[in-house]
Amino acid sequence: MREFFEKMKKGSVLGFVLCIVFGVIICIWPGAVLSIICRVAGAVILAFGIYSLVLCSKKEDTAVQTFQLVAGIVMCVLGVWILFVPGTFLRLIPVVIGIILIYHGIKHILLTSQTNKETAGSWTAGFILAVIAIVLGIVMIFGAGFFLRLGMIFVGVVLIYDGIAGLYMTGHMNRVFKDQKKEDDVIDVDYKEM
Repeated sequence: MREFFEKMKKGSVLGFVLCIVFGVIICIWPGAVLSIICRVAGAVILAFGIYSLVLCSKKEDTAVQTFQLVAGIVMCVLGVWILFVPGTFLRLIPVVIGIILIYHGIKHILLTSQTNKETAGSWTAGFILAVIAIVLGIVMIFGAGFFLRLGMIFVGVVLIYDGIAGLYMTGHMNRVFKDQKKEDDVIDVDYKEM
């Protein structure tokens, strides 16, 4: 176990320190980090689009060729769009979540009103939950940038925690093994008077 720990410790300490550094960077500059992640995703999508277009020229089946051509063009356009305008793409994420929340809220209002007509049960809790979903959806749509940064800050805090916890555990295990080694170095003998 000690040998395994010694091998693991060297790379782990660096990894834990990097977690803390990246966590701090994400907390300080969440927008820039999101933009970089988005641009990398855009580059990957663009690369797949180009690859799809290259495959399109090699296919003999016209249906597959047409699909490859359309998919390649769509991925290239999407990749270039994300690369050059990452903020617009990022702002769509909370907007889509907001639209889903509003949809669910409206659906729940319809369900609770239908339930209220058919049964004598209480519909207040369902109605309140539906209204909360609609309000949260509207807030998500109009506060898209805020929620993106807040989410990234949470990721940063989690990374900082993971790095600190990992460093603590590595230090703790190091002390345990050092104490164990000291105990192993002690020679236990019976004393005999001569």
